[in-house]
Amino acid sequence: MLLTRRWRAVCSDRWSRFARWRRSRPFAAGLFTLFSAIVVAVPPYASFRIGDAIVSISTVAGVSAVVIGTLLGVCGLSLWLRPQYRVAAAVMTLVLSLVALSATNLGGFLIGTLLGLIGAALAFAWTQRPSRPRRNRWRLLGRGMVVLIAGAAAAHESAVASGPPPARSWTLVAESIQADGVVYRGIDRLMVDGRLTRTMRFTMRSMRMTAPALYGGRTIVIEAPHGAATGVDMHMLRLTGDLQLLGLLPIPVDFTPDRPPPLVPPSFVITGVTTVNALVRGETLTLRGTRFTAR
Repeated sequence: MLLTRRWRAVCSDRWSRFARWRRSRPFAAGLFTLFSAIVVAVPPYASFRIGDAIVSISTVAGVSAVVIGTLLGVCGLSLWLRPQYRVAAAVMTLVLSLVALSATNLGGFLIGTLLGLIGAALAFAWTQRPSRPRRNRWRLLGRGMVVLIAGAAAAHESAVASGPPPARSWTLVAESIQADGVVYRGIDRLMVDGRLTRTMRFTMRSMRMTAPALYGGRTIVIEAPHGAATGVDMHMLRLTGDLQLLGLLPIPVDFTPDRPPPLVPPSFVITGVTTVNALVRGETLTLRGTRFTAR
């Protein structure tokens, strides 16, 4: 047990010294540069055995690969052993990596050139200024998450506040409805009668009703012989009636959010209309000869 503790202490001390040495120089840049040197220099002299056959990659770029690979290795070791000359080593690594494209098998089949460019970039970006303690980074990350969550909550509240208000369902019965400039906007979700409900949304330039009767809940009835509205935005739960096709052939329709209209003409006339609505917004609503009844 005592030997194990001593071994752990020795390993921990050595690792700490290595970590301090690694942080005092562009270690990652030198590592990538050394890998680039190996990838550039080895392939022209590599051979592989496949069964009884020996495969070797022999090219005319053998000498160039050795020279460029050696120089890249020198640059990588210089980044480790002489970090004060990192800019010169980075410039040399960049130049050699680009020269290897035309001189050594496309720079070690592009892999060597790519590794050299990454090493040069890391050498240019390295700085001797100490980084912030890790706990400060985590604290900054935590603050950023708090700000992000608060911003998302504020955006959600703003979206809810700017959206349609909660509504109650009510029924409209009329002998006929003539609508112009109709656009079907698809399915929306509204708070209707205290729960989230799917509704069909229609916008109309104008709408004229014959003998409309508006039933709000179960106790209030508003009746009028004629009514008109302009700039209407309606959210419907159901639409039933007879669609007049060219004034000749009535077509029974029954539309709900589960069975929405497949095609909505820009102008239409529906007779025997009954609609269950959630919300109606418009610029002008006119009801002539209105009778209000509370039951």
